[in-house]
Amino acid sequence: MSPTPTIEARLDQLESRQILLRESLIRAFWEQADRLDALTLPGRRLRCPICDREETRERLEKRIDQCQFGGGRLERYECQGCGGVFGPAKFLDLSPEMVSTDYRLLYDGYAEANSTASEIRAFRSLLPEAPGPYLNWGCGRWSDTIPTLRAEGHDVWGYEPAAPPVDGGFIVGDKGHISAQFAGIFSNNVIEHMLRPVEEFRYFHSILKPGGRMAHASPCYEYAYASTRFHVIFLTGDAPHVLAERTGFRVAGREQEGEFINCVFERV
Repeated sequence: MSPTPTIEARLDQLESRQILLRESLIRAFWEQADRLDALTLPGRRLRCPICDREETRERLEKRIDQCQFGGGRLERYECQGCGGVFGPAKFLDLSPEMVSTDYRLLYDGYAEANSTASEIRAFRSLLPEAPGPYLNWGCGRWSDTIPTLRAEGHDVWGYEPAAPPVDGGFIVGDKGHISAQFAGIFSNNVIEHMLRPVEEFRYFHSILKPGGRMAHASPCYEYAYASTRFHVIFLTGDAPHVLAERTGFRVAGREQEGEFINCVFERV
């Protein structure tokens, strides 16, 4: 007679089944999306979310990858206008509600690496001065950036809609709760997730003080880390300058050391 499983063993079995079910449903969803793409992408006109240039799919240079998170085939496009890369269209086409759900499913079983050092490096590139305040955009729950900088005397807050920390006393998850005018905004590994970067930058413009600065650090100023559907823009070529000019900013600086690439934008 086999021993009765412990409560812990049963919970582990249940969690394993839930993970398997979640991964199977995600894979099935994106397999259907790929089948739909095969029917609808030929002849489709695609619009660059960075510079708004429109072109037929057949005239665009394609970058093909496979999603490491069960998202199937990733077909992206190099814009002939700004030089940026965007896509896949199947993710850009999702409703905000579906995008939010997809992120929640991702973060149910995936944790980002601790990004404290890179976030603080991006923050310091703003040449911060008192009194602030400063906003860590897309701060996640995997870093100690905000408590570290606040302990140094900086008035730093966070915004995180997809993976808020349990005890985030200085972090909000709803844009409606943001009412301050900030001296600076900074982020790390966030800009490549912006489905509508022009709208995002115009919003940043509206909550920055005159002359305020932003620092957005990401390896995706090059075509890097492309094996995930969640990375929808790559600011290659002239894309950072085009995005800045369209939204009331100018590129005030750029630094690169290995995979750390940081672009500073100044409100004009």
